[in-house]
Amino acid sequence: MLWYKAWLETRARFLISLCGMTSLGTWYAYNELHDASKFARAEWYFRVLHTGHTLLATMWVAAVLILMMGGLLRERDLGTAPFTLALPVSRGRLMRTRILVGILESSALAIVPWTALFVTVNRFGSPPVIPQALFHLLLLAGGGVVFFATAFLVSSSVEGEYTAPAVSIGLLFVCVFASDDRAFRDYNPFNFILGTEYLDRASQLLIGPAPWAHVFANILVSALLTALAIQSIQKKDF
Repeated sequence: MLWYKAWLETRARFLISLCGMTSLGTWYAYNELHDASKFARAEWYFRVLHTGHTLLATMWVAAVLILMMGGLLRERDLGTAPFTLALPVSRGRLMRTRILVGILESSALAIVPWTALFVTVNRFGSPPVIPQALFHLLLLAGGGVVFFATAFLVSSSVEGEYTAPAVSIGLLFVCVFASDDRAFRDYNPFNFILGTEYLDRASQLLIGPAPWAHVFANILVSALLTALAIQSIQKKDF
């Protein structure tokens, strides 16, 4: 029942985001490649794949920030929180269910549009570089967990139906505008998602070993933010 409730709360945002991201990513690849000569160099296809990733990654972060809005604070504003809290489950379980549903939906928002982009690019003559696709998805997931946890924390601690989304989107803009700041670049999860530092400009391929240490560091930060969100809800008076 809790899973179904969480799904009902987020399905409209999820389905709109899924359809929009898949359509835009596919349209971008088609628009860039449908007139390409069969003799086009491989670097051209790889460039389209990477810039398509940049487009999808930006939309994914925005979609997740919106997707994770809501929860018990919003229900309190709507007057439905007492009914949810009257269920024979703890607040911790309510939060864990919401997190797991959010992870599944966020994963689908990453995998489905990216697969559509990859298939479209290969449809027009690109060599099937599956390791590149996996590298891009690793960066998206490894940096995206920070935005996921940040949105969850904001929705669990900032009151107001419109205030929480505004704060989350504001944080995204800060990361985007600070992406060229040398002092912040290495710690900016948005930079990590885009993978600019791993991109070889000549071949348009991501190179180097997979940044597992950076991924694990992001996971630890996300776990801390998630714990703070759960603690915040536990302490609130509904």
